[in-house]
Amino acid sequence: MRIRIDEIPESGRTLSFHWDQEMLGRFASADDPFSLKLLRPVNVVLFLDKRPDHIRITGTIKGALEVACHRCLKPFALPMDERVDIYLVTEEKIARDDEIELEPDELLYEFFDGEVIEVDRLVAEQIFLALPVKVLCSEDCKGICPRCGANLNEEACRCKTDSSPSPFAKLRLVKKPRPEE
Repeated sequence: MRIRIDEIPESGRTLSFHWDQEMLGRFASADDPFSLKLLRPVNVVLFLDKRPDHIRITGTIKGALEVACHRCLKPFALPMDERVDIYLVTEEKIARDDEIELEPDELLYEFFDGEVIEVDRLVAEQIFLALPVKVLCSEDCKGICPRCGANLNEEACRCKTDSSPSPFAKLRLVKKPRPEE
């Protein structure tokens, strides 16, 4: 969805729409490690407020994603209830220096061409930013056995315990106390 700036009245504009799996698929790469699936359409409500020097977009994105746990690889539902607060500014409004350090409140700013807002791109970006770095089905997830692949949350490991001595056992012989001279 594309919104032209001249289509936004002075009082602002509210957008309410649903995002389905097809829309998410347009922005997710084919080799996406999360393999995201929507359990139900994402409900998006955004308010576009036009100011003389920027556009402010506020609202919410609510839904549920099916993702795979990074420890046990089992799919589970990840609820999503994200608040959106973005300031869109044109690139010429920002002073250009060789190198600048951004303040935390400056991370809310996004750049656009000054004429058209790519709403779908902003929604996709907010969904991807809402994902945790490490997706876990629960904090106490035990994961899978690296040898037999058993899900340790559901069953015990089927691996045989190795009764052979440790390869480091020979090092104990090297550190023998020397007889007193």
